[in-house]
Order: sequence, then C-alpha cells, then structure tokens
Amino acid sequence: MPIEKPTEQTAPVFFPEENYKIVKYLDLAKFISLIHSKSLFFCRLDKFEGSSPKLNLEYNEYWYRQLYEQKHIKSSNIDESVAKNLLIRKNTEEKFKSLNCVCCWNKYNSESYALCKIYSEINKGIMITSNIENLIKSFEATPENIQLSEVRYINHETDLIGRGNLNYPIIHKNIAYNYEDELRLIHLVKVENGLVYDWDSEINSSGKQLNNNLEILIDEIILSPYSPKWFCDIIQDLTIKYNLNKKIKYSVLK
Repeated sequence: MPIEKPTEQTAPVFFPEENYKIVKYLDLAKFISLIHSKSLFFCRLDKFEGSSPKLNLEYNEYWYRQLYEQKHIKSSNIDESVAKNLLIRKNTEEKFKSLNCVCCWNKYNSESYALCKIYSEINKGIMITSNIENLIKSFEATPENIQLSEVRYINHETDLIGRGNLNYPIIHKNIAYNYEDELRLIHLVKVENGLVYDWDSEINSSGKQLNNNLEILIDEIILSPYSPKWFCDIIQDLTIKYNLNKKIKYSVLK
C-alpha cells in the first residue's frame, strides 16, 4: 500500500511538507542486498544505537501523581502505584520498539564526509539519491503498512515529547545525532497476541525486507571520494547484471 498520509486517526509523524532531495549511505554488502532483493531493509528499532528517547522519569512520575489527584484517587501507597505505572510504561515501550522497523534516510544539502565514514569504509562507500515524491511513489505496490516521518532531535535530560501515543519516541532522537538530519520510514509488524512477534520466523531476525521499485526510487549512485577504479567497475557490473539503469559518479569530495 502507499506510504500512509497522516490524519487525526493515524499515529503521529512529522510528515515532510515539501519535496526535497534525500540520500541513503550504504556499504557494498547492503548495496548488493538492495539491488538483488529489490527491497529496502527495515531494521528493528530495538537494535538501533540511540534510537529513541529514554523515559524522562521525573516528568512521568509528576504526570502520574497529577493523574491520581485529578481523579481524586486516595491511596496510602501512591509511591508504589506510581512506580508500578512507570515500570509498566517502560516495559510497554520496549516491547513496542521491538515491533517497529525503520529504514533511515538523510536530508541532502551537501555530501557528508562524516556519514560516509560512519556507514562504510571511506574508500568503499556508496550513496543513493532520491527525493520525497519518488520515495513515496516507489512503495505504491508494497503491501505492508509504512509511515514516513522526519526526526526531531531533543535533549533527553531536559526536553519532553508528546504523550498518549507510543509513536512519539520513534520520531524523536537524542540531539547528539542531529548532524544526521534523518528521515525514517516506519513499519509496524502485525501481531495477533499481545506485543510479541516471532522474529525467528524471519530470514533476518533483525528486521524485514520490504519490496520497492528501485527504478522509481533511485536517482543517482554516488561513490565515495577515494573509491578505486576497480570498485567503480564492480558497481557498474552489478547495475548491468540487475538491470538497474542509473547514473554512477564519484563524490564531489573527490
């Protein structure tokens, strides 16, 4: 199904308000997987480093105490009740994270030497370019539900995120990562009994592969600035083998 457009009834996201250029950084193995499977890999959120804000315990404790007061709940064990609610919320968020898979992209203003180094070896990195409109169009024949959101960066210690929906931690990230300028494709796996999914039934227990039209998705393939000629030749041979007719060029950082 097409990427979900947000409404009052859908889980909250920061949906892009305009069409702009985006990029995805890959190493050779992930690039081969992409064009061989004709699908994008969505990684389980609980496998990510710095994937979502931690609970602001002081704020949540305050919120639960206020809830007791508003409902005029009299209890001699309020501290115990608040602690119990905090534990339940924390466990629920952790389970929910394991059911959400994300595929990360980055807004493109200029090429990023730092991101190239993070996602691959500097002499073997690959960057594919696209834009918001083509990203959305490329998933039109994909049967799974997908959301799209920009990421908002916050200070975990002082900033608060919205309450009332477990999507909020997914679309926020620690301010230490704001150089990424990230967008997230989000897929919530279907479960029948509780917040548990049998990941052992998947080929890769770390996430899911979702089909994608790469001809629509990919604009250009850009190689890292220090890629040797043999590496460029391999990428060209791979695109020919998998009938991916896209322009290949070196990074402007070269």
